[in-house]
Amino acid sequence: MEDLEFFETKIRPVLAEHCYECHSVKAGKLKGDLLLDSRAAFLRGGDHGPAIVLGQPESSLLIETVGYGNVDLQMPPKYRLPEDVVADLAEWVRRDAPWPDEEAPDEAGVRESFNLEERRDSHWCWQPVADPKPPAVKATGWPLSDLDHFVLARLEEQELVPAGDADRATWIRRVSYDLRGIPPTWEEVEAFVQDQHEKAHETVVDRYLASPDYGIKWGRHWLDLMRYAESYGHEFDYNIPHAWKYRDYVVRAFQEDVPHDQMIREAVAGDLLEAPRMNPSSKTNESVTGTGFWWLGEATHGPTDVRGDEADRIDNQLDVLSKSFLALTVSCARCHDHKFDAISDEDYYSLTGYLQSSRRELVPRDPAGGIAAAATRLRELQQRATSLVTPAPTPGPDSTAPPALWDFAEGTAEGWTRSGEAFPAQPTVKGSHEVALLKGQSSSLPEGIWHSGMYGRRLHGVVRTPTFTLEKPELFVHLASEGKVRIRAVVDGYFMDDFNALLFKGMILKGKGAQTGGAWAWKKLGGDLRKYVGHRMYLEFLDEGEGYLAIDRVSYRQGGVKQRDGHPFPAEAFEPILSEARAIWGSMPQPDYVLGMTDGTPENDRLHIRGGHRSLGEELPRRFLTALGGRVESLPEGQSGRLDLAAKITSGENPLTARVQVNRLWHHLTGRGLVASVDDFGEMGQEPTHPELLDWMARRFMDLGWSNKKMIREVVLSRTYRMSCVPDPNLTATDLAERDPKNDLLHAFRVRRLSSESIRDGILAVSGRLDPKVGGPSVPVHVTPFMQGRGMPPKGPLDGQGRRSVYTAVRRNFLPPFQLAFDFPQPFSSMGRRANSNVPAQSLVLLNDEFVAQQASLWAKRLLSIEEPDQRLIQAFRDGYAREPTTEELEMLQQFLSDHAQLR
Repeated sequence: MEDLEFFETKIRPVLAEHCYECHSVKAGKLKGDLLLDSRAAFLRGGDHGPAIVLGQPESSLLIETVGYGNVDLQMPPKYRLPEDVVADLAEWVRRDAPWPDEEAPDEAGVRESFNLEERRDSHWCWQPVADPKPPAVKATGWPLSDLDHFVLARLEEQELVPAGDADRATWIRRVSYDLRGIPPTWEEVEAFVQDQHEKAHETVVDRYLASPDYGIKWGRHWLDLMRYAESYGHEFDYNIPHAWKYRDYVVRAFQEDVPHDQMIREAVAGDLLEAPRMNPSSKTNESVTGTGFWWLGEATHGPTDVRGDEADRIDNQLDVLSKSFLALTVSCARCHDHKFDAISDEDYYSLTGYLQSSRRELVPRDPAGGIAAAATRLRELQQRATSLVTPAPTPGPDSTAPPALWDFAEGTAEGWTRSGEAFPAQPTVKGSHEVALLKGQSSSLPEGIWHSGMYGRRLHGVVRTPTFTLEKPELFVHLASEGKVRIRAVVDGYFMDDFNALLFKGMILKGKGAQTGGAWAWKKLGGDLRKYVGHRMYLEFLDEGEGYLAIDRVSYRQGGVKQRDGHPFPAEAFEPILSEARAIWGSMPQPDYVLGMTDGTPENDRLHIRGGHRSLGEELPRRFLTALGGRVESLPEGQSGRLDLAAKITSGENPLTARVQVNRLWHHLTGRGLVASVDDFGEMGQEPTHPELLDWMARRFMDLGWSNKKMIREVVLSRTYRMSCVPDPNLTATDLAERDPKNDLLHAFRVRRLSSESIRDGILAVSGRLDPKVGGPSVPVHVTPFMQGRGMPPKGPLDGQGRRSVYTAVRRNFLPPFQLAFDFPQPFSSMGRRANSNVPAQSLVLLNDEFVAQQASLWAKRLLSIEEPDQRLIQAFRDGYAREPTTEELEMLQQFLSDHAQLR
């Protein structure tokens, strides 16, 4: 009775006054899926787990929360309960939470329910791709292809007829902009208009698809999805290293028609492919370049919450991945089960594990395999040098050395990862007498070290520790080094301290700070690491090709010095070997660096309760989305599992990937996707206007080997694409308003505004300034007086050197104003459908922008080189419209020029 009285007098009034508004069956909206109006509800808990542990207030979430012991979970949220009230609640838990024997409130309909299977089974996007046959149509003479049957059948259902064919000049102009992003010349138009051969359309399409301009135009669509930029934004807009090489990789891939599923495999796991694609000219690894997309997002320097920064970065990476390839808003499940789609928060954190297991890397690509071939020969020379050593007694272990996180006493580096050619496969083993091909080296190397100079000073390479939890506020490395080397402590995957250390001083040792003059010495990492104790981190040791780095041990304490000398050998016999090594070093190519991804320590993430990275729930194995067949499977040992993830995304059994891509192609070619919400096929997206056509195209796409070019060719050679933008004259305005008011069914071809790139590139083409060069470093953006801020880039030329717009640097804080006026996207996440505004500023830009004035002047000078005035006008129409003026137009302009000449 005493316990129940304590509850009724001390506890229930507190619950009623401070808790039930949000945590009872009478709450307007239940918060945290937590009820506190019955004892069973307390024991069951909510999103964060059980609210109490009977008899253990110190282990009870309720007491931690009301005592404000967790900065991310404080209740009540607007004020803190008095200390005596918190003490009463703790006492109640200590007494095993007494509660009267009363009927618990009816919870039916109160707690949120999430039925993933029901959601999956009820929405079209999760269903397998069907295999529909082209439907029968009444107007049998209209279709030119199977896809035309699907469009015409939907029109005939609504008693509509398709528009007539566009004239030939209009069609070639349309297909030129759609396939190349630039207008056709007058000569191209005239040749096509005069060509009455039945294959004339195919000839034009095949020529445009083979044009280098095709890769530029369609590569830009992919870059929109990857939120491509060349700087990180934020306060100082630091450069993203080698970003332009990713852009060139994309343009090449589209030009070469790399299959779409292959591009996805390269994006997700190009570093793990057994047989990567090779660049045909440089003979470097193309596939690994695809992984650069993971790191093209915005980045913050100096975050006060580095783990939160990592969680935000991974969220952006998953958002881009899921929207681009699956048209799903997976990131909406970061804090809770998706509100609408069949995606759980467990799905989300099963995916984050793939990224927790991966690491950012500047990948040294090997031109034509020259570095690998040189390294093979250097290894042979190193073994010859080692054979000259006279074995001698091995020194005993250093008894003054402190306990180490890692040492190489046994000659192994379990869990460490390695890339490049500088470091050998393993550290030196006990009893070894390995020699380093270093000038002046007079003895063999000590045992139990990992030495990047074993094959000389010219090779590049990196080794990394396994990911570990920092336990103490100081970290030391025992090493010997010379030349251009670096040592980095990477906390929670953070990499921006390479640009601005700020809160991460001492995390990177480079220059003199990383060198020891070849002597063994202890180096302290991280300055004051107290604020990062408990965080996950790894170390990386980089030999950048102009020195060497020998690692002995990593420890929380320093002490003891490695013996430098090992076994002596005849130095005179070493010189011929060293001479041959010098010749190899001199002829060896330098690596070509690209930004990419590599595997780290495989690890699963834990559920972040309500999205809070400090409130962790159960560990979740890495797997694909449940609704798409994701299940817990054994992943390759020692790998992140990204290669398996790529296989799941590109599987023919996945109903989304092919649908998503053909829908994007349709969107870019007709102005609207069959699913208008091209980045969201879920419940909040739009239903397909032609579901059978969508599935037919998806199957056709896979049958064509996931070829974008072949699929695009089928669309642009269809009767649907050939339609005029003017509806059939027999259809009244009422007919259209009632049956197809938004032209969803394509009763006529859609009028579309050109992209910002096509407008700018078209101006350059007309002025004669357009430079057809493909690839290479970006041209700096032209900075106007109105573009202010830190991180100001160097001012580029007004005309961008005449290069296509895709080659203008994309700096997040200094985007080109001319292109922004025409809806160039802000690169923050996937942008499958650009904004399409129509505002007065666009007309003003075309009238007043200095770039337009410059190019108009160039065009005018070119026209003035023609002596005959009327011929100048004719040529102006040929340049600007790819046609000749009508008689009325010519007379009007002649009169205008006459009047204007008198005025001026």
